[in-house]
Amino acid sequence: MSISQGKSGISLTKTPDEITFYDVYKAVDSVKDEGLFHFHENPNPECPIGRNIHKAMDSKLKRVQRCMEDEMRKITLADVMTNIQNELKNE
Repeated sequence: MSISQGKSGISLTKTPDEITFYDVYKAVDSVKDEGLFHFHENPNPECPIGRNIHKAMDSKLKRVQRCMEDEMRKITLADVMTNIQNELKNE
């Protein structure tokens, strides 16, 4: 991500408008290489659903993840800061 830690604590190395939700998402390593929708590792080959579930679902779930990540790239830390400031003004 875009932080550095020094003697006085942690500071941003990018401006808030340069840091996206996607940056944070990747920095905290919340999703491993297998993807967001990691499921049913050892389906039963005797089960008609189990033996076909990954063929039926994987590409669709990857598409959903890609869409979510694309949206996360559009939202910045600055957007959130602005929203919070606006909410505080409206209190």
